[in-house]
Amino acid sequence: MANKQTTNHWHLFIRLLKIADFQRSAILFAAFLTVVQSLLTALQPNLYQYIIDHVIMARHFNQLELWALILLIWLIAQTIIAFYNSYLSEKIAQSIILKLRQYIYDHLTHLKLSFFDKTPVGTAVTRSITDVQTITDLFSSGIITILGDLVQIVAILFCMFLINWKLTLLTLTVIPLLIWAGNYFRKGTRDTFQEVRNQVAALNAFLQERITGMGVIQLFNQQKSEYSKFKNINRKHRDANFKSIFYYSVFFPMVEVLVALSFAIIISYGSIQIFEKNLHLGEVTAFIMFINLFFRPVRAIADRFNNIQMGIVAAERIFNLLDATENQEHNGEIIPQKLNGKIEFKNVWFRYNQSENHWILKDVSFLLEPGKSLAIIGSTGSGKTSIANLITYNYQHEKGQILIDDQEVQNYHLPSLRKRIAFVLQDVFLFSGSIESNLSLKQENLHQQKFQSIAEEIGAWEFIKNLPGALDFNVMERGLSLSQGQRQLISFLRALAVDPDIIILDEATSSIDSQSESLIQKAIELLLKNRTAVVIAHRLSTIKHCNQIMVVESGNIVEKGTPSELLAQDGHYKQLYETQISHK
Repeated sequence: MANKQTTNHWHLFIRLLKIADFQRSAILFAAFLTVVQSLLTALQPNLYQYIIDHVIMARHFNQLELWALILLIWLIAQTIIAFYNSYLSEKIAQSIILKLRQYIYDHLTHLKLSFFDKTPVGTAVTRSITDVQTITDLFSSGIITILGDLVQIVAILFCMFLINWKLTLLTLTVIPLLIWAGNYFRKGTRDTFQEVRNQVAALNAFLQERITGMGVIQLFNQQKSEYSKFKNINRKHRDANFKSIFYYSVFFPMVEVLVALSFAIIISYGSIQIFEKNLHLGEVTAFIMFINLFFRPVRAIADRFNNIQMGIVAAERIFNLLDATENQEHNGEIIPQKLNGKIEFKNVWFRYNQSENHWILKDVSFLLEPGKSLAIIGSTGSGKTSIANLITYNYQHEKGQILIDDQEVQNYHLPSLRKRIAFVLQDVFLFSGSIESNLSLKQENLHQQKFQSIAEEIGAWEFIKNLPGALDFNVMERGLSLSQGQRQLISFLRALAVDPDIIILDEATSSIDSQSESLIQKAIELLLKNRTAVVIAHRLSTIKHCNQIMVVESGNIVEKGTPSELLAQDGHYKQLYETQISHK
C-alpha cells in the first residue's frame, strides 16, 4: 500500500514538473545559482580556518587586510546570489501558479452543470485558490531549494572529512537520532495534510453558502444555530492543524538538542586536542561553523519536504478534478454559423442522478418547426426546465435522441451551438459591474448604441438612462442594486442583443411587477418574432403568442396542440385557463 502511494506521489510530482516545463530555462538557471550559493556557504568555514591558523595565529598581520577584503567580497557575492536566486525562484513559482490557476478556471467553465449541482461552491474555490497557492511553496521553496540543501550537506561533509576525519565521525554520532526524528516527522505530517486540506474545503464551502444566504438566516433568526455549526466546523479545522503542529513541536526542538549535543562534543573533544597540540584553533572553529551550517539545511530539508508533501496533496486534489472525465463536456465537430431552429425530441429519457431510478423525463417526443414557438406548462417538478436544459446540452439525456436541425445535439461544438441560443431564466444572475458589461457577455463586439437602440425599442431605455451613468451603472453583485423587474429586463436585452436563432424563456415573467410586465411582454414579442422559441411559463399572458402548447406532468407529455385545440379538450390547459380568467 505504501509503495503504491509513493508511486502515485511520484506520478503527481512528474505531472507538476510537466506543467512547469515552459519555465525550464529559468528553473535550470535557478538550480545553477542554488548550487553555487550552497558551495560558497559550505566552503566559508575553510576560509575562516585558513585566516585563523595561517594569518592570525601565524602572526602574519600584514596579510590581514587582504584576507578581510577577500572575506568581504565572498560575503557580498553570497548575498547577491542569494537575493537573485530567491527572487527568481518566487518568480518561477508565481508564473507556474498563474498558468495552473488559469487552466483550472478554464476547466471549471467547461464542466457539466451536474458537477456544480453536486459540488459545493466553496470546494471549487478551494481547488482554484487555496490548493493552487499551496503548490507555490513546492516550486519557490521546495524542489530547487532542496537541491541546494543537499549540495551544501555533501560539500560540508567532504570538507569536514578533508580537515579531520576523527572529528567528523564524532560530529556525526547524532545522525541516527536525526534520521529517526526526520522520518517520524515526515510520516506524521503526511497523514495530517490531507485532513487539513479537507477541513479547509469544508470551511470555505460553509462560509460561501452562509454568506450568500445571509438574508434567509436573518429572516428566520438562525444566527445562533448557524454560529454553532460554524464553531463545530472551525473546531475541526483547528484540530486538524493541531495534529500537524504537534509534529513540528516535536521535531524542531529535537534538532536543536542534537545541534547542542554536537557542539558539546566538538568543544570538549576539540579543547583537549588543542591543549595536547593535536588540533589547531582554526580547525575547531571551522568545525563549530560546519555543525551550524550542516544542521541548518537538515532542518530546512524536513520543512521543504513538508512543502512538497503539501504540494503533492494539493496537486492530487486538483488533478482529481481535472481528470474526472464524467464531469467534462463532450464537444462535437459541427460549428453552426446560423440555425434554422428545428427542434425534435425522440423518445427522450432523462434523470439527474443515474444511480437512482427517478426519471425526470419519460419517453418524451415532440417536434418544433423552425420559426414556431412552443409553450410548455405544468406543475413544479414536472420536467419543464429539464427539457430546456437538454436543448442546450447543459445536461445529457440517457435514452432517445435530441435533434437540432436534424443533427443530434451532442454532435455540435457546444460553445458555437450555445452562441446561437439565448436562455432567459426566472432567477436572473447579473455579475458585479456595469449594465453594459452584463449585456455584452456573449459578444465583445456589441456596443452601447446597439444596446440603447434595443432598449428604446422595448421601452426599457427610460429606466436605464435615469440610472447614474446609464449603461455604465454598477449593478453590484448579483444585480442587487436593481429591482427584480429591472434585472429581468436586462436579461431580455441581453438575449435580444445577440440576435439568437433559438430563444428559451424559463419562467421569465413569474416574479415581475405589473409595471415591468408590459415592457417584458413587448420584449417577448420581439424575441419570438421569426425565431424558434420554447417558452416555459404559468402565466397565460406570457404564452399567448405561442403557436403550440405542451402540458407536462411527472415527466410525461399529457397534452399537446394549439391553444384552441387544447381548450376544446377540457383538460389541464383548459383548467389553467379558466382558473386564471376567473381571477382577473
